[in-house]
Formats: sequence, C-alpha cells, structure tokens
Amino acid sequence: MGIITLTTDFGLDDYHVAALKGAIYSQISDIVVVDISHQIMPFDLIQTAYIIQNSYKNFPKGTIHIIGVDALPSPFVKSLAAEINGHFFICNDNGILSLIAEEYIPDQVYEITINKYDDLHFLTKDLFIPVACHLARGGKIELIGRKINSYKELTQPKPVEKSEDNSLTGMVIHVDNFGNAITNISKEHFHQFGKKKDFIIFARNVQFTEIKSKYTDILGTDSEDKKYHGKAFAIFNSSGYLQISMYKSNLKTVGGASSLMGLYIGTNIRIVFS
Repeated sequence: MGIITLTTDFGLDDYHVAALKGAIYSQISDIVVVDISHQIMPFDLIQTAYIIQNSYKNFPKGTIHIIGVDALPSPFVKSLAAEINGHFFICNDNGILSLIAEEYIPDQVYEITINKYDDLHFLTKDLFIPVACHLARGGKIELIGRKINSYKELTQPKPVEKSEDNSLTGMVIHVDNFGNAITNISKEHFHQFGKKKDFIIFARNVQFTEIKSKYTDILGTDSEDKKYHGKAFAIFNSSGYLQISMYKSNLKTVGGASSLMGLYIGTNIRIVFS
C-alpha cells in the first residue's frame, strides 16, 4: 500500500482539498493519503520548503509528495516529477524543487508531458494526481514525460553576517498554529558564528539573552504553570531553527508571538554577539 502526501495553499474552506482526495481514491481505493498542510500562505515557496523539508524524511522511502503551491496551469511553466532521497515529488517548475533539494541532489527529474496544458483547469487534480497514482501503482517515472537536467532554481534567504558589529540577522520564515515565529537561523549557524559568546536577540522591541533548550524550561523550578502563560522566550525548535515563542499562547484567544510582538513572515530577527 502506497502513501501520497498533499501540501497546498488551498486552505480548508473550499472544495479543492476534498476534490483532490476524491480523485485519488477514485483511482486507488486502498491508498493512504496524508495531509501535510493546506494552510501554506498563497504562493509562498519559502514556507512550503520549510514545511516539506521538515516532514518528508519521516515518511517511508517511496512516498509520493504532491505540492500544490503556486501550481497554476501555464504553457510557460513546466510540471515536474522528481526522485530525491528515495522520495517522489510532483510540483510545478516554480523553484520549489530547488529549495527542497538543497540537501540532496535529485536522482532524476522528468518534465510531465502526458497532458496538454490547454485541457487543464485544476492542475493539481488533473495532472499531478494521475502521475502520483501511476507511481503509487509501481509505474516507471520515465513513462510520464522526458528526462531533464535543469529546473528553475531559487535560493533560500540566508542569515546575514556582519563582522563589523558581530551581528547575525535572519528573518521569520514561518508562523505556526501557536503563533510561534520560526526564523531561518539554524542552531548550527548560530553556534558557528557566535563561538559561545554572550548575545542579545532583538525581536522588534523585545530582547532575549538566553535560548531555552526545551519549551517547559520557561517554568524553571516553579510548578505554578499559569503564571507563565504568555511569557516570551527564544528556543531552538525541533527542526533546529531559532524560534520566538510565548508560553501556552493561543492565536484565536489571547494571541501569540506573531500577533502580540508583530513577528510576521519577513520580519528581521537580529542577534548581536559580544
């Protein structure tokens, strides 16, 4: 039994996600379909890459990942199927493949040519899903199109190092369901540049001089949980990226780091070492 994952910017208020799943089950009734996310910001490939890079490796080899972000039918944009690190990815040639493939070079990439763009209205359903189901049945990837050696390349925004003031400036690349603001500053980059020096993290008008090891470290030795609700702190998250959080925040009620501190996608986070 195969696995197909879905990552889109369709949201959950419309019929699109249900239509995708119905189309898959109509072709393979016993397939496993997993939603990675349908809450990607519209057309946001950086957020898409972060979500997929930190989820796909937990699936078994051979899993097929459909990426319906910025997936518009166009005679000027190719659709691709690629094998990377034992997984299959189906997406538009909009740069997302290059972002996902930063760590592993694709084993093979094919332009999908089995349908004409003029006949397609819902690309993810009408093209990506037939290809995914073909692969899930054990079909060969070379049957869906022609092999190519190049595809559109995008570059992940990297933190900026400044030796003159010993600073490292990154940016928020994702805001999660709790309002946590995740940056593009990795734990490895932080330690390589900082060399165990003292530091101050500037997140708009809030400053931090320490980074917690785990979420509940905010409690210290005090077991009275409630008095820490809403307290801001910095932490390296489970994916190894610097994250600005508020303890037990709730975006729908009291707010979170993103709404209460103004930390949205693209907001700069600056660290000065001394």
